[in-house]
Amino acid sequence: MTVKNLENTLSTHLINTASCIYSGNPMYHPVVITNAVKNILGDTRSNPSNNLLEFIDKHYQPFEKRSNDNIYLQNIDKKEIGLTAFISDLEDACQNADKANAQKHLARIYLASDGSPVILQNLAELGLQNIEENGSFIYHCLRAFAFAPEKERIWIFLQCVLHVLFNKKLPKPHKSVNIESLDINMFIINSNSPKELNTLASVWRLWESDYTRLSGFKREISFWANKYYNEQEINTNEQNPDALNNYLNNQNDYFVLLAEEIIQSNIEIDERLITLESLRYFTKRVDIKYLPAVAHKINSLMKI
Repeated sequence: MTVKNLENTLSTHLINTASCIYSGNPMYHPVVITNAVKNILGDTRSNPSNNLLEFIDKHYQPFEKRSNDNIYLQNIDKKEIGLTAFISDLEDACQNADKANAQKHLARIYLASDGSPVILQNLAELGLQNIEENGSFIYHCLRAFAFAPEKERIWIFLQCVLHVLFNKKLPKPHKSVNIESLDINMFIINSNSPKELNTLASVWRLWESDYTRLSGFKREISFWANKYYNEQEINTNEQNPDALNNYLNNQNDYFVLLAEEIIQSNIEIDERLITLESLRYFTKRVDIKYLPAVAHKINSLMKI
C-alpha cells in the first residue's frame, strides 16, 4: 500500500466513524479510536500494519450510521439564510439543552458562512466546558477532520460533535485562571489512570495548537488544569526507558507492535489503544529524564 492509498483509506474510515450513532462515553467514540490508531500507524506509514488497518475497519462496523444529517440544512428556508446568524444563539441553545434550536442555528450559521470550518471550533469550545467528559473526544475529532479537511466533510463532523454535546448537559463556561504550574512533566508523572492520561494528552495538545478559537480553549483548559494539578500526588515509579530511547532515535515500529499486542489480547482494547497513543505523545513530549516514568506507565498498560 502506498502512503497516498493509506491516507485515502484512513480518510474514509475517519468520515465513516464521524457518522456513527454513539451515545456512550465520548472518550471511546469510534472517531477517537480510529484517530488514535491512525496516529500510531504514522510510525510505519510506508509499510502499515495490516492488523491495525483490519481493526479500524471492523471496529466501527457494528455502529449504525446517521443518514439524515442534511435534513437540518434542507429545512432552512432560503429567506432565513440571508438573516443575521449569531454564534451566541447556537451557544445559548446548546447551553440550554435545546437541540432543535441548536440544529436550526447551526444550519443557518453553516449556510451563511459557506461552510466555514471555524464553526467546528466553536462547538469544540463548548465541549471543553466539560473537559473530564469531552476533552479527548474534542481533540481527536478536530484532528480527524484536519486529516482530510474537505468542505463536504464539515457538516458531518459538526453533527458528530453536536450529538455528543447533547449526551450530557453542559456546565456553564468557566473563567480563565492562572495555572499554578505549566510544567507538563509534572502533570504527566502524576497521571496514572487511563482517563487522566488520555485527557491530559488531549488538552495539552490543544493548548499548544494554533486554532482560531485557542483563547477559548485555553480559558477552559486553564480552569481544569489548575484544579487537576492541585489534586495530584507525586508518583515516581520508573522503568528502563531503553526501548523509548530507541524509538525516539530510530522512529521504529515500537508502538505499532504494542498496539497489535493489545488487539490480540482482546482485553479492554479501546481504552488501552487510546492510552497507548497518549503515551506515544508523552514519549515525544517529556524531558528525556522523565522517560523512565513514561516507560513504567507503558509497562503497566501492557501487563493488563
